[in-house]
Amino acid sequence: MTKYIRCYAERRGGEWTAICLNFDIAVQGHSFEDVKECLEGAIDLFLEGVAELPAEDRNRLLRRSAPVSVKLKYLRAVVWSWIFGASDDGEHHQHHYTMPLARTA
Repeated sequence: MTKYIRCYAERRGGEWTAICLNFDIAVQGHSFEDVKECLEGAIDLFLEGVAELPAEDRNRLLRRSAPVSVKLKYLRAVVWSWIFGASDDGEHHQHHYTMPLARTA
């Protein structure tokens, strides 16, 4: 089985910020490719660390998510792409990080 982890990246000025909505993890970089790679690495490290914790702590950390304001920003980008037909406008990217369900359980 697979779990989809929602991620969102945006550029402000010359810097990019990428956020994992599922686990409230954020990274910064100079390009979308940089932040995508860094965010995927950060998610992997987070999940590896969480896997070693007692079940109660693991469940609590796996249920944490980004603040509502960040989720609304992501939702706005999704709606914008539905209306105007572009999911990549050079300033915003949405992507789903896919992983085996066993790694997040």
